[in-house]
Amino acid sequence: MVEIQKISEIEPRLGFTEFDMLKKYRQSFATSELGRLHVLFSFSELARQMHLKSPALGRKSYFSPEGKIALMILKPYTNFSDSQLIERLNCNIHYQLFCGVQIDPLHPLTNPKIVSAIRQELADRLDIESLQPILADHWKPYLENLHVCMTDATCYESHLRFPTDTKLLWEGIVWLHRHLCKHCRILHIQHLRNKYLDVSRAYLAYSKLRKRKKSQTRMVKRRLLQLLGISISNVLRGNPPKNINKKCMNFMASVCFK
Repeated sequence: MVEIQKISEIEPRLGFTEFDMLKKYRQSFATSELGRLHVLFSFSELARQMHLKSPALGRKSYFSPEGKIALMILKPYTNFSDSQLIERLNCNIHYQLFCGVQIDPLHPLTNPKIVSAIRQELADRLDIESLQPILADHWKPYLENLHVCMTDATCYESHLRFPTDTKLLWEGIVWLHRHLCKHCRILHIQHLRNKYLDVSRAYLAYSKLRKRKKSQTRMVKRRLLQLLGISISNVLRGNPPKNINKKCMNFMASVCFK
């Protein structure tokens, strides 16, 4: 008669190769760069501070609260787009271990919008000032020279563009028109009539053109010069309204063209 043995005695000889393979994946993940990155974050404390919880009602979320934060860290680490991240997550076991999920190869994730939905959810709950102490306490054993504070700043030029004649003329007209409207309101007088709206529509239509003919450029430039000249002449010596005196005109000219 065969003696009955305890399961603990025969367990090492049972051939569960798939569990052995998963165990090897976990061991390789712990020694990989991604595994070392996973250790640097206290996902449970971050999720608790952000008040992330699994929904009690409705459909169960595919990612746990800790997995959502891990997924948002994995995206800038890999520099993938949303669709690329989901595609790699389906086939990379280390990515799945990092996010705490196990994806069935026969039923992979197909909706890349889940990444943007999680990003929006975390953005609504994000409070950097409350999360910084948690990260600082967790990273303190890895930091050296705690008495040193270092900052980094990057300066770069912005709003660079080619200064064409039409752009410079239009910017001058906009600046002058804005100041004229402002001082007319201050002096409680009627605004001087001009073709600003018509020229504005013409310049907008011209700026939207991909290919501009020389004749179109000359026409727009001519209209801009005429409008700018009329606006300047109206302020300096031109046709003032009947209800405005010379002192008001001198005030507007001194403010706009000082």
